[in-house]
Amino acid sequence: MNMRPDRSHRHPPSSHPTRQDPLTDRRFEDLLQQASAFFAATERNPEAERQVAIAEIIETMKRYGLTVEDLRATG
Repeated sequence: MNMRPDRSHRHPPSSHPTRQDPLTDRRFEDLLQQASAFFAATERNPEAERQVAIAEIIETMKRYGLTVEDLRATG
């Protein structure tokens, strides 16, 4: 009689790829810097967005020869 252990209790193989590189201090620091850069890039800066919007409005007004009075007359 062939006695094999019951394998039904094992978890299915993970669908996530396994990283071969060990997580050294240097690798950890690199990953931390990458994460910090990612989050810094995604943070909103309302004042900067406001300045961009103003610049776009000014450019559009110049392109079409509009004045503030033109805007008041239509509003």
